[in-house]
Amino acid sequence: MVGIDIVDLSRIVLRESFVKQVLTDMEQKEYYARTSEKRRIEYIGGRFAAKEAIFKATQDRRYLRYSILNGENGAPYVLDHPEIAVSITHDGGFAAAVVQISK
Repeated sequence: MVGIDIVDLSRIVLRESFVKQVLTDMEQKEYYARTSEKRRIEYIGGRFAAKEAIFKATQDRRYLRYSILNGENGAPYVLDHPEIAVSITHDGGFAAAVVQISK
């Protein structure tokens, strides 16, 4: 199964309530490590797009509880879900994500 989503980064407002709703505790650590507002917006926008893509591929209503972290090489991965491959990109004020689920 495949899922894809795109987020207009200009629509993201960095409110604490939004951060806590969209990001897991582990993701919040990565988020707060970003020092600029631009990098934080890209991070949360990419994670939101990836989670929406996961929902589209799985229909799992708990999609916001998936942790999408960065490996040592910077590539994103879904914690505890090796069956889900994820790719996130940012360009021109947008973040997009694609997930592929293998069984």
